[in-house]
Amino acid sequence: MVAHPADYKWSSYRFHAQESLDLQSELWQPHELYLKLSRQQETRAKRYQALFKCHIPEELGRIRSATHSDMALGNERFKEEIEKLTGRRVTPKKRGRKPSQMD
Repeated sequence: MVAHPADYKWSSYRFHAQESLDLQSELWQPHELYLKLSRQQETRAKRYQALFKCHIPEELGRIRSATHSDMALGNERFKEEIEKLTGRRVTPKKRGRKPSQMD
């Protein structure tokens, strides 16, 4: 992981975030959604940069936890649908011992 998308060697962020795109390459072409941000390159680059200004550290913990425990991440409806489709539990069980049953 890197602190900023521009720091990642293989990220297209540097190309998208430039205000003048004279960095065209056979290996890189602007994505259709990127082009829809604006018709003007300068505005498009600023809008693209704005997409990366928010930080999601509070979400990273939930993502890591779900990934490490092999559990689904989403709302309850989504989790129920995944369980039905896969036939396996995708939410954690309650922690602790099962309560003893009295006859």
